[in-house]
This record gives sequence, C-alpha cells and structure tokens, in this order.
Amino acid sequence: MSAQMTPVRTGGEPHLDVRGLSVRFGGLSALDDVSLQVRKGEVVGLIGPNGAGKTTLFNAVCGLVRPSAGTITVDGDPLPGDPTRLSARGVARTLQGLGLFRGLTVRENVLAGHLGATDPGADAQRQLDALDLAAHADRPVGDLPYPEQKKVALARALVAQPGLLLLDEPAGGLGAEDIATLGELVRHTAGTGCAVLLVEHHVDFVMSVCDRVVVLDFGRVIASGTPDEVAGDPAVDEAYLGIEVTTR
Repeated sequence: MSAQMTPVRTGGEPHLDVRGLSVRFGGLSALDDVSLQVRKGEVVGLIGPNGAGKTTLFNAVCGLVRPSAGTITVDGDPLPGDPTRLSARGVARTLQGLGLFRGLTVRENVLAGHLGATDPGADAQRQLDALDLAAHADRPVGDLPYPEQKKVALARALVAQPGLLLLDEPAGGLGAEDIATLGELVRHTAGTGCAVLLVEHHVDFVMSVCDRVVVLDFGRVIASGTPDEVAGDPAVDEAYLGIEVTTR
C-alpha cells in the first residue's frame, strides 16, 4: 500500500454524528458513551481489538440494534430505526461476508443496489466501468476471484450514490496489491463528497487511507485523532498488546 495518499481536507458540520451512544445486551455493555463524527469527503477508520464494539456500532447506525442511550444523526436528522429505509437517507453498507447473490451476474448484483436510482442501468454501468468490472458484467458473480467479488460488493453499495458509506472489513482476505487498489477506490469515493466510515483489522491500511481514526476498547473510545496522533498514543499500544502501528 502506498503511503503517499493525500487526505481530502474537510470542514463544516458532521454528516454522520454519533453522540453518547451506549448499547447493552442484558448485563453486557457493548458500547459505552461512544461519540464520533464523519464529515463529507472524509474517511474515518474505526479500529480496536476483537470484541471492542466496532460491529455493534455499525449495527446501531444501520438500525440493526437499538441503543440504550445516545443519538445518531445524518445531516442533523435522526436515522430511521428500520434498516430497510437507510438507502432513502443516502446510507449504504458493505458486509464483511459480501452478501452477494452468487447465482446472479455481476451486473444483476450491482443493479440490486440501485434502490430508487433514476437510471439504474446507466448508474450500474458507470460503477462497473469505474471499478474495472465491465468485462465481467455478464458472468455469475460466484465465478469471480474473491478480490473481484469485493469490488462487486463495493459497486453495489455505490450505485445508489450514497452520502454515507459504511465499509465493514473491506481489506479482509485481500493481498497487498488488491489492498492498494482498494485504498485508491476509498479515497476516490471520499473525493466525490461521500462520507466514509470503515471498520478494519488491517491497521496499516487504516493508517494510510483515513483522515482520522477512532479506537475502541471494551466498548469505549480510548483514542481519536489523525493517524499520527493515534499511532503515538500509549493507550493504543496497550489495547493492541504491543502490536506495531505504523503511520503514513
């Protein structure tokens, strides 16, 4: 992964604003007073050890779990508790397990994400071209190598032109060259004005592609800032049990 990506400089009010979010499952506190913001054109990484609460936060934003306290807004308005209405609010998410329809073609999988696009065929073709998938458009998606399937999942999320993109382990299972390509795609997506929040275990990838990083441990935010600031925080080293965190 190249360490020379230039972050998109952003300002203004947050597009996604999570304030004081807490989630409990019975007697277990999965998230405790978590706050984070993502502005348009910004890539924010969410990292932490296994069980830190990263997926729970994603699921809360998507309406799959109900917070016990706190607020989640997009452009100042609360998100619906119904995950089927997220696309209408301009929110798209990729899944760690891809969630593709393996018996359908690449084009059909991308079209499945249009959800109200004015010209779904043209929008799908633009994403196929942008992600170098046009040559595979009529192949069953299950026949493609895993890195190409990852691209299909991203194209499906982008076809509706979301204002907020949630990426769940986008680099998982990819080699170094494919991770480098993914980083370029993520930065390009942010460059269009999309707000991007990603959960990822590949810390080097996060540090190279994100404008800001939020670190969770045991459901609480233990560090937040630029990649350089987070990498220099002793609490992060402790949470990762000595894992080496490199910066751009």
